[in-house]
Amino acid sequence: MQVPGSSFVAAVERISRALEQLASASSARVVLEEVVRCAAASLGLERVAIAWFDPDGVLLTQASPGMAAEAVAGCARFLLEGPCAGSAPWVFHWGESRVEPELAAVLERLGSVSMLALPVSSSQGRCMGVLLGSSPVPRDFSPEETRRLSLYAQLAALAVERGWLVESGRIAALQARAEAEQAELLRLTRFQAVTEAFSRALTREDVAHVVLELGVPAVGAVGGTVHQASADGRSVELIASVGTGPEEFAALLALPRDLAEQPGFHAAVSCSPVWLESPEEARVRYPVFAAYMTRQSCQAFAFLPLRVEQQGLGLLAFGFAQAGHFTQLQRTLMLGLARQCAQALERARLYETERAARLQAEAAGKRLQLLADAGVLLSSSPEWETTVAGVARLAVGAAFSDWCAVDFLDEHGALRRLTVVHAEPERSLLHDKLEDYTPERARPSAITEVVRTGCSQLVVGLGPPRSKVARLGEPPEGGSFLIVPLMARQRTLGAMSFVRGPEHTPFTEEDRALAEDLAGRTGLAIDNARLLRKARAAEAESRRNAARLRILVEVDGLLAEAGLDLPAVLDVIARKVSEVIGDGCVLQLLAEDGAFLEPVTIHHPEPEARWLLAGTVHARRQRLGEGLHGGVVSTGRAVLLPDVDPEEVRSRGSLPEYGPYLERYGPQSLLVVPLAAKGRVFGTLGVVRDVAGGRPYGEEDQMLLQSLAERAALAIEDARLYGAATEAVRLRDDFLSLAGHELKTPLSALRLQIQMLARVTRDVATTPGLCERVEKAERTSERLGALIDELMDVGRLTSGKMKLEREPIDLSLLTRDAVGRMAEALARTGNEVKLVADAQVMGRWDRVRLEQVVSNLLSNAAKYGRGQPVEVRVEDPGNGRARLVVKDSGIGIAPEDQARIFERFERATTDKQFNGLGLGLWISREIVESHGGRIQVRSTPGQGSTFTVELPRE
Repeated sequence: MQVPGSSFVAAVERISRALEQLASASSARVVLEEVVRCAAASLGLERVAIAWFDPDGVLLTQASPGMAAEAVAGCARFLLEGPCAGSAPWVFHWGESRVEPELAAVLERLGSVSMLALPVSSSQGRCMGVLLGSSPVPRDFSPEETRRLSLYAQLAALAVERGWLVESGRIAALQARAEAEQAELLRLTRFQAVTEAFSRALTREDVAHVVLELGVPAVGAVGGTVHQASADGRSVELIASVGTGPEEFAALLALPRDLAEQPGFHAAVSCSPVWLESPEEARVRYPVFAAYMTRQSCQAFAFLPLRVEQQGLGLLAFGFAQAGHFTQLQRTLMLGLARQCAQALERARLYETERAARLQAEAAGKRLQLLADAGVLLSSSPEWETTVAGVARLAVGAAFSDWCAVDFLDEHGALRRLTVVHAEPERSLLHDKLEDYTPERARPSAITEVVRTGCSQLVVGLGPPRSKVARLGEPPEGGSFLIVPLMARQRTLGAMSFVRGPEHTPFTEEDRALAEDLAGRTGLAIDNARLLRKARAAEAESRRNAARLRILVEVDGLLAEAGLDLPAVLDVIARKVSEVIGDGCVLQLLAEDGAFLEPVTIHHPEPEARWLLAGTVHARRQRLGEGLHGGVVSTGRAVLLPDVDPEEVRSRGSLPEYGPYLERYGPQSLLVVPLAAKGRVFGTLGVVRDVAGGRPYGEEDQMLLQSLAERAALAIEDARLYGAATEAVRLRDDFLSLAGHELKTPLSALRLQIQMLARVTRDVATTPGLCERVEKAERTSERLGALIDELMDVGRLTSGKMKLEREPIDLSLLTRDAVGRMAEALARTGNEVKLVADAQVMGRWDRVRLEQVVSNLLSNAAKYGRGQPVEVRVEDPGNGRARLVVKDSGIGIAPEDQARIFERFERATTDKQFNGLGLGLWISREIVESHGGRIQVRSTPGQGSTFTVELPRE
């Protein structure tokens, strides 16, 4: 059964009317209201509803009267979001088992027993809502009814989609209007910020930075430059840029003003802006500049002249990333920005002119003040090192320079650095560059050149080359360097160096004049101070020399009075030294063995101190090279200890010879000088002074003591030589006496024997004992011959006339022959000889002299051997040497006599039972040493002696 108005044709007609209404309707809800009404009429339903989402996702509903909006919305959510969301169209009958409890509740709220629902989808297939057809009675929906309802669902989708589009357009329009308003507000804010910044800009760099940092974003550009006309008007100089690379920056630093093919030139000449809105326009108007544009990221440019009162100041240029037409508003804004920039530059120029004049006046005042302060400082003290260093600090403190150095020529003509002053000591200002200016003779430098020529040097643009081009906003790299000579009386005394860092204005010619004036005053002060110092030094030296000369003359007189008496000389030296240098004086001489120092004279004005000092020094004899005095003898150099602390001496264990004295009298000053004569050091002269009671010893005291020591050494040496000569005369007399006695006895015996032989021969030729007497006479004559030979050898050795006749000799054979010749003499003394000389030991020696050595050693063994066996060995120790050993078991030799017995006229014992001149061992030593060998003895008293001779084979 068909419901009136529900045919498909009628439905189409209703849809057509709805479409017409949709086209003219002001909102989607009006159309959907008509769709609900038409759908209800087309299907013969009392209740039809539609639920849809707006662009913000809010679920809206439109329903027939009597249908609750909340129930419609709940049913739509269930269908669109529930478990049956993908099974459209939906047909439900209340009470069926497949109806979900939640859906059944919704149907009950809608008063629906049967329901047909279709989705409302957009043209892109997006589900935007649902169309519901509800029947309060059970009803089956035919396919035709479903098709008709689907047409209304599509019509609803068109209405909803149109509503979405309208709403989106409205929102977009509102957003665009808001963005435009915000952009306009931002632009106004930026231009206001530019205007405020211009009012605060005081220098042209500040103005340029305002234009580029604030103006470039305000006009929408990506880069810009500000050029200002140079002082000579021939070029424009770049004072700031943004958006340019290092190469472009270097190319834009200075541009000549005659580049007719450049747009900037036209803008500056015509006083009119040049607008290049695209690369094509640039190629037509400015081909050269168009080639430049191909290397840039900017596609449009604006060149604006900077003028104030018909005077061209420079050029302002903007670059834009995109090509496009400049609107009248954009052009007006950029021209306004250029006018403000020009006015700000003019104000900055006037401010800089005024500021420069003010700074010049202040600088002139500071220069005068610096010169005045330097003059006061230089005249305040004759110590020129201190005052000149103060002048350097003044130069830095007065902000004349950041760094100041003073170099001067010393007395040898070498450059020495007196002082270096930094404004900021923790910084090494231009350290790398200043290395080239250090005053070294090994290489030329600016300072040495100034000192050599006497002409100042001004260098600007110093600095380590970290980059070739300075970045905008950073101070330029480098600084300036000024070197002026220190002149006085047409002589160059040194140089003063000044440095200013890159953050300060470089030195000018006015600064050079000020520095030269300051250096001239400083040089004159140095020269005057040096002259005064030399005069005072000469006067003091003259007084010291006069005092020293008086002391030396007095000492010479006292030594002359003492004569050649050694004890008197020593006493005069000690007393006078203690008086003029004092307090205490210690004079020590080398002992005869040369190993120890013997204190010979000690003096101190206080008896107690003299007693303590003498006891301390005598109790601690010093070896050569040990201790304070021993070290002075060993090195031959004086030792000065200005202040000796007892605690330090005790902790270190040093100066034991002065330990008790230091403990008793506290800190002392010590000075020890060597006593030397004829290039040989033979003693020391030392003085000690209480530090608390007087000043410590110094160089003047050392010079005086050395002068006294020279005179003392000569006096002591003269006294010693006199004593030695006296002793030599005594020895000579003793020798002659002894020699006369020794020669007289054999001669008398010889004469007696000869006389007896003569009587016997007159009586009977065969008188008994004649042979023995003759033999005795022969032995006596041999002894006499040996003594005479020794005396002759002494003469030869002393005069250096003994010559060696070297020839190849077997030392073993020579020793055996010598032992054989002396066998009878050894047998008479009861000495048995044990000879060990089996191996051949060859060498080049003097046979006669070597036989003499062997004979002397054998005679010595026979004399002192107490009749005990004598051992003789010839050995080959290797290393190109030969060895002869003669060992006896006689009386032996004391250790202190073992070196003495090898001297002339010395014997192991003074017992008269041992005859001889004491020349045998001395002659043997001289012969051995003349062969390049050595002879030594090892002996223990009572256990015999062992003499060893070592000879080189060649």
